[in-house]
Amino acid sequence: MSSTLEKPRVAELVKPHKAGRLVNQIKKLAQYIDPLPRLKLSPDPTDDFLLALSEGGRADYLVTGDKSGLLVLGGHKTTRIVSAREFAELFA
Repeated sequence: MSSTLEKPRVAELVKPHKAGRLVNQIKKLAQYIDPLPRLKLSPDPTDDFLLALSEGGRADYLVTGDKSGLLVLGGHKTTRIVSAREFAELFA
């Protein structure tokens, strides 16, 4: 999580003094999944854990900006894989 918060684009949106509060709020809502299913599905093998999390947690959506990896899959089991823009449009 902290490496994501350090990315320049994210850091512009989430200022360091608010990052800790954001992480704590996410932890309150988080679901612990153990064991994770073992998968080898993503074009980028380092993304397989995200698919495993979505499967184990029975997620409705996996929101990503990974255009060459996860987004090309479109979905996994019952999880739709969408961009942030697509996800936001669901609530517009």
